[in-house]
Amino acid sequence: MKQMEIFEQAMCCPTGLCGPSIDPELLRLSTVLDTLKGKGIDVGRYNLSNDPLKFVQTKAVTDFLQEHGPEDLPLILVDGAVQFSGRYPTNEEFASLIGFDIEILKDAAQASPDTACDDASPCCCGEDAGDACCGDDTGSDTSSCCCGDGSSCC
Repeated sequence: MKQMEIFEQAMCCPTGLCGPSIDPELLRLSTVLDTLKGKGIDVGRYNLSNDPLKFVQTKAVTDFLQEHGPEDLPLILVDGAVQFSGRYPTNEEFASLIGFDIEILKDAAQASPDTACDDASPCCCGEDAGDACCGDDTGSDTSSCCCGDGSSCC
């Protein structure tokens, strides 16, 4: 199976699922990647604020950034070769580029998580403050959550 890597603009947390307004495309991407991981298909996902060293160590990414800059991210690589930039792969493109049966994503397309929380990230919030990953610390100046006015995360 081929190896896909996604290089993204700087975000407050690894998934980008933070703040009171969640980008539906990032939610779709996280759902797809979680589904693939559950099926043993690992896609590398790196954002500029959390993984700057990976950007520097990957020649195709360094070359891309020197020519285009970070505003043209995300950059999609398969086996080290640039496939496209400026958008995320569709579900069909994931299947075709990596080489798996699209049917494994059918359940992911129908999934509708109650919150945008990612257990690996302290930086995300649901629509209701009670749903926030950061729990009772939502919006406090010392919280690692990016829901409140005192946060510099998002």
